[in-house]
Amino acid sequence: MLIGPLFVKLIGKREPYALKFLYNLVQVALCSYMAIEAVFLAYRNGYGVVCNAAHFDKPPMANLIWLFYLSKVLDFFDTFFIILGQKHAQLSFLHVYHHATIFLMYWANLNINYDGDVYLTVVLNGLIHAVMYTYYFVSMHTKEVWWKRYLTQMQMVQFTCMMIQAVMMRFVCPENPAGTMTTVYFFYIGTLFALFMHFYLRSYSAKKGDSNRAKKKDA
Repeated sequence: MLIGPLFVKLIGKREPYALKFLYNLVQVALCSYMAIEAVFLAYRNGYGVVCNAAHFDKPPMANLIWLFYLSKVLDFFDTFFIILGQKHAQLSFLHVYHHATIFLMYWANLNINYDGDVYLTVVLNGLIHAVMYTYYFVSMHTKEVWWKRYLTQMQMVQFTCMMIQAVMMRFVCPENPAGTMTTVYFFYIGTLFALFMHFYLRSYSAKKGDSNRAKKKDA
């Protein structure tokens, strides 16, 4: 992020259209694959929604969790495109915090809880990211995407499901291989929920208020 502005000065403001086009398609395919593969692995190994035993000797989810972790490296291209396009308004605290911390969080998952209940994170996050990168792809060709606000709502539902799962792992499941990591995970996801909620209210409640004021003025 610090060297981004210098990089832009050297090459100028150039929208890497072809690269973004390909990147979004790759992300949609990759995220969809990871979500579907997680469901299939869970089904084949008899996993439920929560309270699944972790088989650390031969973990069915280990390779997928590793791929999921590596995919977070690919997500850094989002920041690269924002900086290159000089869209500074998009480089918000939410964006920086999310992308900087999610990589560390899934590094912890990869090393602490790489089987069992962690698969649900891949399903939820994979599906949401598949929809999100579909939105990014569509927005390259359309100025207004009518379902943008629903994407943010889906993200908040995702975080709610993750927090519910963490509570169940902590207080309901007879065993919790992740230990205190579950508590850290719960509060971390809580911060994301709060930030996304703030973004949603600021972005869409303000627009609704402006629309109502315009209607009253016209009347």
